[in-house]
Amino acid sequence: MTLALDHIQIAIPKGGEDQCRAFWGNLVGLREIAKPEALQASGGVWFALMGSELHLGVEEAFSPALKAHPGFRTTDIAALATRFETAGRDLAWDCAIEGRKRFFSTDPFGNRLEFLQLETPQ
Repeated sequence: MTLALDHIQIAIPKGGEDQCRAFWGNLVGLREIAKPEALQASGGVWFALMGSELHLGVEEAFSPALKAHPGFRTTDIAALATRFETAGRDLAWDCAIEGRKRFFSTDPFGNRLEFLQLETPQ
C-alpha cells in the first residue's frame, strides 16, 4: 500500500470565498478549479496545487487554526515573500530546519500557513 496527498482542507468562515480568491488566486497565484456539483451548495472554493488540491471549506462555527498548518513548497520563496510584503501581509522567517528556507504567515481569516523552499546542497 502507498499513500499520496490528494488534497488539503482549510476551514474558512461563511461568505469568505471572495477573500480566498483574492488571497490564494491573486496573491499566491493558484488556479481555481470547479467543485463537484454535489458539493457546490455547501460553499467554499477549491484550487489546484502541483499534484494535489487545496479545498477551502465553510465551517459554521469557524475558528482559525493557530498551530496546525499546511506547508506549501515553492521554487521561488523570495518572489513569494516579496508578493506578500508588497500586499502588506505579515510574514515571519524561520530557519529552525536546516535545508529549508521558509516563512510563516496567515490567510485572511487567521489560519497559520507555512511556505518553504528546499535549499540545494552547496
